[in-house]
Amino acid sequence: MIQVKGVDLGAGRPKICAPLIGETREELLREAVLAKESGTDLVEWRIDYYEDVFQADAVMQTLTLLHEMLEELPLLFTFRTLAEGGKQEISIRGYHALYQSVVHSGLVDMVDIELSKIESFEKERLAQISQLNIPIIISTHNFKETPADPVLLYQLNLMEHFGAAIGKIAVTPQNERDVLRLMELTRRAGAFVSMPLITLSMGKLGMISRLSGNLTGSVMTFGALTPEKSTASGQMTVKELKEIIELLNRNDKS
Repeated sequence: MIQVKGVDLGAGRPKICAPLIGETREELLREAVLAKESGTDLVEWRIDYYEDVFQADAVMQTLTLLHEMLEELPLLFTFRTLAEGGKQEISIRGYHALYQSVVHSGLVDMVDIELSKIESFEKERLAQISQLNIPIIISTHNFKETPADPVLLYQLNLMEHFGAAIGKIAVTPQNERDVLRLMELTRRAGAFVSMPLITLSMGKLGMISRLSGNLTGSVMTFGALTPEKSTASGQMTVKELKEIIELLNRNDKS
């Protein structure tokens, strides 16, 4: 179990995370207000949407304001690259510099680093993040298919090897069997890795995987603040997720 600002990831129902995707500071601050009102458990700043992402001073100023506005809501920091479904590309040097400045700012509670980028980080740099008590989510996204189970397990083992506090796998199903296979792999992954997992089968076909964490053990799901602010196919709103997850986790008194 990972605890971030009193939110227990790995205990109880799966937690809901709302991405902030504003292109400007003003849009992001409006989204932060919506996030606080939505009842989400965590917030993710998808900084790859931000128009000033390569302006270090602007990033820090905006991050400071978000931190103040979100108060006790945990903040996950993510730059999602084009290959992984993000909005823009970044050099390895820029990726490192961005994360280095953010983790030392004291303004974020978790970071997401892509598995494809993790090998470029020096061990000392990853150790520094851990020493700052900032849990690392190591993630991988596949928009073509759901790889075979041995491939998925290999990816999870790599994530744990590189010190992930949480491993995240998002894949694209070709049929219902792919969805059920990912859910079953998540359920039995504790025999192979000790870290908590976030697993998502994308698109409408995989929507059930966003709701079934109480059965499979996936500790987090992602919900849009409004239908127009979805960051992935099949993503529901925070309001919809809350209603369904609360219903699924209601005590049976019959």
